[in-house]
Amino acid sequence: MKSREIAHRYAVALYRLAREQDCVKELEAEYRGLLDEIDGVPDLTRFLAHPLVPALQKVETVDRAFPAISQDLRNFLYLLIRNGREDYLGLIFEEFLDVRSRGEGTARVGVVAARRLGEDEKKELGERLARVLGRPVELEERIDPDLIGGVKIEVGGKVVDATLRAKLEGLKRLLQG
Repeated sequence: MKSREIAHRYAVALYRLAREQDCVKELEAEYRGLLDEIDGVPDLTRFLAHPLVPALQKVETVDRAFPAISQDLRNFLYLLIRNGREDYLGLIFEEFLDVRSRGEGTARVGVVAARRLGEDEKKELGERLARVLGRPVELEERIDPDLIGGVKIEVGGKVVDATLRAKLEGLKRLLQG
């Protein structure tokens, strides 16, 4: 089982490095892209996490698979490989986002919708949430085509389900008495 505390330590160190070098947004985007690429190749994920694959072979694979990543992210991957924490990549990224949010005084808000929100909708939702939460928000939009309509909002471990499905289920319970 992965330890959130271990992931948090790595995330804090990475965030501090990015702040020192004034490249937090760039590193976040690069890290997100790296995770997307790794997740897109299940064999690579298994290879990197496999305990019997020698660290040197993992490092060589990272170098060949990701020649364009920054030296900071490359060194970070080397550190994870050396310490046997390759399978923490995703959890460290989630912790990194939380550390960044706290460090910058923003709130991370997950928004799940049936379709991509328009820029005006995002702006209005962001402004409303900022007023309610009392701080700027960072919207992280996800699409769930199974939703009929509306949005599900996740902030600070709490979920506000304003989807059409939830409203219909509530109406159904009300009518059933």
